[in-house]
Amino acid sequence: MKILCYPNPTELRAQTLSPSPNIPSSAMTSTVCNPTTPPSSHPSSLFPQITSCKTIRDLRQVHAHFIKTRQIHDPLAAAEILRFYALSTHRSIQCARSVFTQMEKPNYFSWNTIIRALAESSVNDHSLDALFFFSQMVADGSVGPNKFTFPSVLKACAKMGNLEVGKCVHGMAVKFGLESDGFVVSNLVRMYVMCEVMEDANLLFSRSVGDFGVLNGRKQEGNVVLWNVIVDGYVRVGDFRAARELFDKMPHRSVVSWNAMISGYAQNGFFKEAVEMFRDMQIGNVCPNYVTLVSVLPAISRLGALELGKWIHLYANKNGIGIDDVLGSALVDMYRAAICTSK
Repeated sequence: MKILCYPNPTELRAQTLSPSPNIPSSAMTSTVCNPTTPPSSHPSSLFPQITSCKTIRDLRQVHAHFIKTRQIHDPLAAAEILRFYALSTHRSIQCARSVFTQMEKPNYFSWNTIIRALAESSVNDHSLDALFFFSQMVADGSVGPNKFTFPSVLKACAKMGNLEVGKCVHGMAVKFGLESDGFVVSNLVRMYVMCEVMEDANLLFSRSVGDFGVLNGRKQEGNVVLWNVIVDGYVRVGDFRAARELFDKMPHRSVVSWNAMISGYAQNGFFKEAVEMFRDMQIGNVCPNYVTLVSVLPAISRLGALELGKWIHLYANKNGIGIDDVLGSALVDMYRAAICTSK
């Protein structure tokens, strides 16, 4: 695929971008991994006073001290403060943007940090902001995008369901020689899946899957992620035959693989198939997690499989799976359905 275009800052801001219908913005967040930044590029160990911060308030005090002592002009110090504001548990996107915009010459670590933070934000407008910063990064030219940039940018495209910009970003990934990178490919496939363009998603997938027998552990894990993405994609468009065929061909399956099929069957009225898949999961010695239980319980309710429902309740308690409002409601509905069936 040729590189046809890249997002221009002005044009990007002018576009009206709306989420793809019937696709939640948080969908598939557990399906695709983000690459980690190489240790050699990570400034954390150089500034223990930053890494020891427990809250944003702590960081603001350190930040103020760095400004007073002019240490903030150290690119590594500024990058580490940005990372804490952008990606820590107590993140503040507003503070992160403020720090970034005051950097004279952001390095690739800083660009990638702000783009990733915006792409992963639950605020819808931040996905567009991620693309805007990416376009600025490209236009600036001093630091080019790398294999840590594209997964975040593609995630933003996927969340918005913006196929046009996604294809442009795909073209840029090819131009930079990154189409074969595992994390980039997974996010490319995910972008096409979220835009419901399964033909392109399947083409990329087919080109990318290799000989699983000779892959090392890290590459093996990446390929499992890629298989999960394409299986989930066919479930999303309602092609359960294709999804099941791919699922059955998977050399290795994770709990995410099973969850994609179980939830897809249950949500589309294939209750018997959902329960059968859950039983196959148990036979395969794969431990169900919270998502599994929430997904299969509605199918159990519709089939009146009380004993299996009781087993799930007991399993959740024994394995420390928190019964929150969602799981609790599913259990209540299951018991209520069983009572109605017995009358």
